[in-house]
Amino acid sequence: VFNYSQGRHNVFKVNGTEFKQCLKPLVGSPFTTGKDEIELETAGRKWYICGVSGHCSAGQKLFINVLEGSAAPAPTPVSP
Repeated sequence: VFNYSQGRHNVFKVNGTEFKQCLKPLVGSPFTTGKDEIELETAGRKWYICGVSGHCSAGQKLFINVLEGSAAPAPTPVSP
């Protein structure tokens, strides 16, 4: 969840190059609710930045590496 003051910030999902250079993507709309919930459903690298001028370069950006899930271990058998 990205919590922020609505109207003062936003969240863009970007690629690695856009993240490093603090560039808003050419395609796509920002999240703007102030309580943006983003589900991390697939493994891999995810990059997010604030698209307000100067915010990303001031550090308002986030990198997440979602790891592959693993199956839950089998339950231990119960003795009779």
